[in-house]
Amino acid sequence: MQFFRRVARYLLRYRGLFAATLLLAIGSTAFGIAVPKGIQYIVDNFIAQKQVSLLVAGVAVILLAYALQEVFNAFRIRCNNTLEQKVLLDLRRDLHHKLLQLPIGFFDKRKSGDVASRVSDDVTELERALLDGTEQGSVAILRILGITVILFTLQPLLALLVLLPIPVLLLLARQHALITRKNWRQVRDSSGLLNSLLVEDIQGNRLIQSFDLGEREAERFEERAQDLRGKTLRAMFRYAHYIASVQFIASLGVVAVVGVGGYLTMQGALTMGGFIAFNIYCTMLYQPIFQLNSLNHMIAAGKAAGERVFEVLDHPVDIENAPDARPFPSGPVEVDFEKVQFSYAERSSVLHDFSLTLPAGRMTALVGPTGAGKSTVANLVLRFYDVSSGAVRINGADVRDIELGSLRRHLGLVAQDPFLFDATVRENLLLACPEAREADLRQALEAACADGFVGRLPEGMDTLIGERGVRLSMGEKQRLTIARVFLKNPPLVVLDEATSSVDTVTEKQIQTALETLVRDRTTLVIAHRLSTVRAADQIVVLDHGRIQEIGTHDELARSGGPYAELWRHQSDWIPEGADLAL
Repeated sequence: MQFFRRVARYLLRYRGLFAATLLLAIGSTAFGIAVPKGIQYIVDNFIAQKQVSLLVAGVAVILLAYALQEVFNAFRIRCNNTLEQKVLLDLRRDLHHKLLQLPIGFFDKRKSGDVASRVSDDVTELERALLDGTEQGSVAILRILGITVILFTLQPLLALLVLLPIPVLLLLARQHALITRKNWRQVRDSSGLLNSLLVEDIQGNRLIQSFDLGEREAERFEERAQDLRGKTLRAMFRYAHYIASVQFIASLGVVAVVGVGGYLTMQGALTMGGFIAFNIYCTMLYQPIFQLNSLNHMIAAGKAAGERVFEVLDHPVDIENAPDARPFPSGPVEVDFEKVQFSYAERSSVLHDFSLTLPAGRMTALVGPTGAGKSTVANLVLRFYDVSSGAVRINGADVRDIELGSLRRHLGLVAQDPFLFDATVRENLLLACPEAREADLRQALEAACADGFVGRLPEGMDTLIGERGVRLSMGEKQRLTIARVFLKNPPLVVLDEATSSVDTVTEKQIQTALETLVRDRTTLVIAHRLSTVRAADQIVVLDHGRIQEIGTHDELARSGGPYAELWRHQSDWIPEGADLAL
């Protein structure tokens, strides 16, 4: 019941449209139910008396009833379609808004295709169950109630015979709903996996072609498609057996009406018009009963989809504003890590008693082997995650107490894998500063050493760069992201492996841009290439979440410690055993 209460809230946002749909349904049902009664009257009074003129008038009235029924139906469908699209938009809007609020950890644990399928396919399936189930179910119930009353007024004994199969049908419906809901949940999960594979293959198409993985991916697709096919057919076959059983049991009532009703007509207890009308009503009664059984199946599928939708909507937002969140603190930015402990849910502790100060206006570089905790430090500054214990402070203020929007507006990130939207160069730059002038854009491009290649693009800054900037080289994409940070002009910059994916020539161009970017800004650099951090004011060597040593390049290169060993391995031009003093 909780599920239905939750989905009903979306309907109740549009009470007027919902009420109009139901009223039009009542009108359509009333005219439809009146037709057999009219036929009875014509048979018993006009046809039996051979009154042709009255027969013509009676037929015209029935025709008018049918016409009014369809007029009401047309407006009902229009109202229902409008309501449907409004609810569908609300569901997708709420789901998308929640996805934008969810912490980075949520997406780290889920396939992007599966998340996307919840916004598109699952919401559509839920909406069908929500609206079609409510609207068609209401119409069906109205018809059943109206027809049942008329049947008892026509012939109570026959009415009881018609209703005898209904308890059995209700029992079957309940059992089917319990079983098919599990089946459809499996179908929705399998569909999500298939969508994930499709997204993965689309995003990785260059890798697939370069490694000749087409056959492998075709086999993976075939496996998941066959799995989805099998689970869908299992759900459909169960429905086929169920609906066949329902229709056979319902037919027993029709057979009883023909036999017993025919006998009562021959005995004079029922008129011929009454017998004909009763049979029509009997057919009309079972039609909405069959419809309810079909809706039962559809609602089971909708509930399975709804569970996946509400899993996202109900997921806790771990990273959010404190009740008394404050703006980003003013003044030169100094960042302090105070005895920080942190671990991801699926891993043991990543940072252990981590204490470090990033001096204002200075560059701090984190180096060390893969898995040492370097990116985790950056994630905590950006507040993609919160510390398990300890604190990260900016100018004395705990980042958990700073308003999230304000915090991130004052931070600039240049990541290893630069992300660009499928838009123009100009539109991607304006994300950082929507009110920027043309001169500001050109100045940012020049500072990022990106003005040259942008000027050579077919339409300059108005050139579309494709999904994730696919029409640009890696170095060009990286320089555009740097230009975007220049335009944002934040006091605190995080460089996360900003040059690790480019060649040495491009690295030099990017490094030139970065040197301009970090000047007089508090900067945190994460790097594997030690050549990029030689100019850092302090270099911090991490290993297994602990600080091994801190110093300048010269100090650490002379010390003979972990940094000196890393420098030796990366400096092929330094002979083995040579003095590392610079």
